[in-house]
Amino acid sequence: MQTACPSCDLIIDIPEINAKQVALCPRCSHKIRGININHDTEIVALSLSALLMLLSSMFYPFISFSSNGITQTITLPDAARILFNYDSDLLGLFIDISIIILPMSLLIILIPLHLGALKALPQAVARKLLKFTLTLEPWIMSEIFLIGVLVSMVKIMSLAEVSFGISFFAYVGFVIFYISALTRLNRARLWSQVSPVTTLQNTSNTERAIDENIKACHVCHQLSVESICPRCHSKTYLRNPYSVQKAAAWLVTSLICYIPANLLPIMYTISLGDETPATLISGVITLWNSGSYPIAIIIFFASVVVPLAKALILSFLCFMVTKPANLHTKGYTKVYQLTEFIGKWSMIDVFVVAILVALVQLGNLMSVTPGLGIVFFTVMVLCQMMAAHAFDPRLLWDSPKIITQRIKHD
Repeated sequence: MQTACPSCDLIIDIPEINAKQVALCPRCSHKIRGININHDTEIVALSLSALLMLLSSMFYPFISFSSNGITQTITLPDAARILFNYDSDLLGLFIDISIIILPMSLLIILIPLHLGALKALPQAVARKLLKFTLTLEPWIMSEIFLIGVLVSMVKIMSLAEVSFGISFFAYVGFVIFYISALTRLNRARLWSQVSPVTTLQNTSNTERAIDENIKACHVCHQLSVESICPRCHSKTYLRNPYSVQKAAAWLVTSLICYIPANLLPIMYTISLGDETPATLISGVITLWNSGSYPIAIIIFFASVVVPLAKALILSFLCFMVTKPANLHTKGYTKVYQLTEFIGKWSMIDVFVVAILVALVQLGNLMSVTPGLGIVFFTVMVLCQMMAAHAFDPRLLWDSPKIITQRIKHD
C-alpha cells in the first residue's frame, strides 16, 4: 500500500504487516497503519452492546443527592435540561450533542457499516456516509463526561450523601464498550470497501509528496495529482489552505475567552439563601483544602495549565513554520500530536459544572447555578480544538520559500 505520512509528507510504500506489528514513518515515527484485521463481528457486537447501555442509561436514575432529609435524583438527560432552564442554552446543547446524540449516531451507523452496507450501497452514498461517520468521532466526549461525573462527586461528598443509580453503571458500560469498538475500527479497510486504493507510478519513497506535486487526501489518504480525490471526491491540496492563519485566528479567539473564563464565576453555590461565586481557581483551592489533592491537581492542570500551554505551543508551532526544518522538527511534530490528543480533556470542568447544576437543586437549602465563566471556558476549549485541527504539521517540514511558490501554483 502506498501513502504519504500525514505528519511529514514522506511517501511510503507500506509492506505486509504481521500480527503485533505497526508501520511507522521512518522520518518522524508517526504511526501510519496497524495490521489489517477483520474486526467486523466484534465491532458489531460491541456497538450493539454500547447502544443498549446508552439507551438504558437515559431512562433510569443516574445519581441521587440527599441533604437534611431532602433528596434530588436526576437522569442522564437532566444534565442538559436543567441548564436550559437557567438560560444556558449553548452549554445545554453542547452537553446533549457531545455525550448522547453524537455517540448514539456513530454507534447506529457503525453497525450497518460493518455488516457490509458500504458494498451494498451506491458508491456515492457509501462515500458520503463514511465521510460523515469518521467526522463524528473527535467531537464525542463520553469518557470525559464520565470523569467529570466522578470529580463532581468528590466535590460534594463532604456536603451530603451521594449514591449512584442504575443509569450510572449502564453509562460506565457504554463507555467501555464504545472505546473497545473504536480501538478496533479499521478506517483503511472501510475505505477499501468503498473504492480500492490506487498506486501512483514513478514515485520514490525517498521523496516527499509535495516535491513531486502529489497531494495526499486528508480524508481517505489516497495519493493523487488531481484537485479532486479520485477515491472519496474530497478536494485535495498540497497543504491545507490558510492553515496557519486559521489556527492563529482560533488561537486569538481562545485567548480572548481564556481571561473571562478564569476571572468570571463558573458557578454559584446557594446555601441557606447565601450565594457564593466559584471560579476555576477557587474550585481547585477548595478541593485542595478538603484533602482531595489528586483531583485538585488534575483539575488545575486540565482546566488552567493545559489550555494556556496548548495556546503557547500552537503559537510557537505557527512561528516555526516560517523556519526551515531542522534536527528538532521531529520533536515539534510529536508535541503537536500530543497537543491535539489532550485538547478536549480540558472539558472536564464543563461537565463537572453541568452535573453539579443538575444534581444540587434543593431550593434555598442548597443549590448550584451556572455562571457566565463556564460559557467562556467551553468556547475557549472548542476554539483550541479547532486551532489544532486547522494547523497542518507538514508545514513544519517544508522550506518556507518553496512551499509559498508551490501553493501559489496549486
